[in-house]
Amino acid sequence: MFPLYDESFPSRKLPLITISLILVNVFVFLFTYFSPNFEEIILKYGAIPAQILKGKAIFTLITSMFLHEGFLHLISNMWFFWLFGDNVEQNLGKIKFLIFYFLSGILACLFHIFLVSEKEAMLPVIGASGAISGILGGYLVLYPKNKIRAFFILYFRPIVFSVPAYFYIGIWFLYQFLSIGTISSVAYLAHIGGFIAGMILVLLLRKKIRKN
Repeated sequence: MFPLYDESFPSRKLPLITISLILVNVFVFLFTYFSPNFEEIILKYGAIPAQILKGKAIFTLITSMFLHEGFLHLISNMWFFWLFGDNVEQNLGKIKFLIFYFLSGILACLFHIFLVSEKEAMLPVIGASGAISGILGGYLVLYPKNKIRAFFILYFRPIVFSVPAYFYIGIWFLYQFLSIGTISSVAYLAHIGGFIAGMILVLLLRKKIRKN
């Protein structure tokens, strides 16, 4: 199911932090992706679990959040960020949302680092999806009954429908959980860690929980 938009509670204020972080991600991607040293940049600024467990390159817990391996990786992350981030930012406020975003991303990465297999510990982790998973977790706590307009393809025909946020995000989380251990370039453990972190952090930082 691919989300199209959030039908309920549109943001009343321009989500400046959400927009700014998306622009930074896009700028960093374009700068690095078209660089002749793209692979070297990934190895230097991506978070490599084996190094971090030795206390090295700790700064990559942050720099890795702004790196993406390709256009599809970037676009999918930024679309989820745009769709769910503005509502969470509206509730937390700009400063708290910025803190929430980075803490979710860092905790997501650490969750992956401490649980990943020894073989995968040598591979760099990149992408904003850990932090965005945190946003999904925060959104679920704040707006569980918001309607999400989504679609999927069935026998080459697009099916468009609306589902509550708790159902859509619940299916998303279940998919991440069931994908643990599969051979993939996706850091599912980071998604799960970010999601759990987001649910906890939003309870500590929220202004109020919207009832709907």
